[in-house]
Amino acid sequence: MKEKIYTIPLTDAYAALSECPFCELEKKLEKEAAEYALGASMMEPESRIESNKKGFCRRHFEFLLKEQKALSLALVLDTHLAEIVNTSEGVPAPEKQGLFAKKASFCDEIAKKVSEFNSGCVICDKLEYTLTKFARVFWYLYKNEPEFKEKVLNSNGFCLPHFELILKNAKAELGEKNGELLAKEIIELELKSLKTLNEDTNWFTKKFDYRFKDAPWNNSKDAIPRAVNKLAKFTAGNEE
Repeated sequence: MKEKIYTIPLTDAYAALSECPFCELEKKLEKEAAEYALGASMMEPESRIESNKKGFCRRHFEFLLKEQKALSLALVLDTHLAEIVNTSEGVPAPEKQGLFAKKASFCDEIAKKVSEFNSGCVICDKLEYTLTKFARVFWYLYKNEPEFKEKVLNSNGFCLPHFELILKNAKAELGEKNGELLAKEIIELELKSLKTLNEDTNWFTKKFDYRFKDAPWNNSKDAIPRAVNKLAKFTAGNEE
């Protein structure tokens, strides 16, 4: 298979043989995004404006803390906090007359501003944008590169959140007819993987029954972490 620069991260992710190659890809992208947020982006006015307005979600703030770049993070926090204060102070306070009539409106305005800060995250937005592009790359490779298709069909499928992402982009990349046909193969792969995982998890529970204590574990010993990885995509808090 002839590699292109934009296909390499995805094909490399399949080398990990995990429950979800897109989780492997997301780990790499997330690490790069954190390094960028505390590195090169600090010298780019547009990036600083974005981080001042959006900030980061809790898990990505924790991820940035682990980077151990105290000064860089302090600079990001300083201007982001200033943005929150300035924006909140910009909301007109209620006048003395008609206080009770306007108080709810004032609270609603402040709550709206706070909600905007609470719902934003520079890294989450960047990951969503980039992973969507790779979902389109996935279908391009799956359709045009037999070697890649073989890797996919011999894999464990995807975690459920990334499985949803893949399906949502099938028709966008392939069109209505081809999207339905090729997505059917991926759905069958995913259901097969889920069924096997269900069997392994079920056998794990049975091994705690005295009637099966001498029976082999088969592939069930690591069924619990594999099931968790299958049902929920990677997040920054999953690894030390």
